Amino acid sequence: MNHLIKLLLLAILFFPFRSMAQETDEYSKVSFSIRGKYLLGGFLEDLYWRGYNYGGEIFIGKHHAIGIDGAVFRTRRERDDDEDQAMYSDITRRSFIYMDYKYIYPFHKGFSLYGQIYSKFLGKRMDWKEKHDYDFGDSTDLGFLDETGRGTFTDIGLGVGGKIYFGESNFGFDFSLNVYKRFEKFNQTTYTYSEGDGWEWNSSQIKESPVALYLRITFFYHFLRFKRSNDPIDRLKTW
Repeated sequence: MNHLIKLLLLAILFFPFRSMAQETDEYSKVSFSIRGKYLLGGFLEDLYWRGYNYGGEIFIGKHHAIGIDGAVFRTRRERDDDEDQAMYSDITRRSFIYMDYKYIYPFHKGFSLYGQIYSKFLGKRMDWKEKHDYDFGDSTDLGFLDETGRGTFTDIGLGVGGKIYFGESNFGFDFSLNVYKRFEKFNQTTYTYSEGDGWEWNSSQIKESPVALYLRITFFYHFLRFKRSNDPIDRLKTW
């Protein structure tokens, strides 16, 4: 009898909520996501890279999104001798703020395509060399290991991409292929040898505006993607 009374009370408590329940697949007017990644990789045996970005995105309805990240990308290229022994590495590190606007077309709850425009701004570039545990010999002038470079850059680009949601969750994967134009100013110091003068330091400024491709991937968790239901159980599904 006590179990029957408990079941009846639960039915009375939940019935009003269920009777007013709304569909939970209706997109919210405003929602947001956090996004980021930390990835390591390499190419062959002499080129290695490391990159990470962390930020967020605000969605207006189901078609519009604006995002902003802080990001760092670093490459290391090993320089070997004739016997394939690593002597030193060339390091390049870029840091920047990334901002984008997306127009999104959702095919269904688990997959969307989008077109985007974006910019990398407040970009900083640093170049330097790191010596490995290698015996250059007493007669080798190692001044070239102190070569450095410093610069700033801005990228403006556009591309197409997609968002894939894993199962019924709001966790997913974002990918895009983009083309961009870079505006860069770069100051470098080099240690060079010339007949008559021998080894000497030179400084130069380089201005570049290349056009190139950019593949971007990131992971995200999308909060409040759909309007919240009045059903307490369904509410949990919208987070």
